[in-house]
Amino acid sequence: MTTNAKTRRFAMTTITTLSLLVLGTFAMTQSAGFRWFGPLTRVLTPNGDGSNDVAFFCFDNPADSDVSGKVYSLLGGEIAPFGPRQTVISHVPQCADGGTPAPVQFLTWDGRSNGSFVHSGIYVYRVMAEGKIYSGTLIVVR
Repeated sequence: MTTNAKTRRFAMTTITTLSLLVLGTFAMTQSAGFRWFGPLTRVLTPNGDGSNDVAFFCFDNPADSDVSGKVYSLLGGEIAPFGPRQTVISHVPQCADGGTPAPVQFLTWDGRSNGSFVHSGIYVYRVMAEGKIYSGTLIVVR
């Protein structure tokens, strides 16, 4: 093999290796960030029967960043803050990647405002984490 061929082969090998390193680092960075899974259900029926009495908002938070959220009326009035952040080992597909049990964090709302149940209607949730806002709607049926 000539010197030019050896140099080109070495250069190509080096470029390929560096490219794989950069891509691998990018993939690790992407997978290590905050991931929002959203509410498990968008319909809340706070009637004490144990089914959809509480809204669970799931996320993966490997950096343990600050996460907070509130519920608002459609007119923009604050209804309630979410309950404290909690962590569980989840088998729920919406709260984890695939079927593998993983530590998942979540916020909750029990359909109350100042201790009293809210009226039936549409409510807006807003979650803040790592400088991003995640929002959507919930329906309360009573």
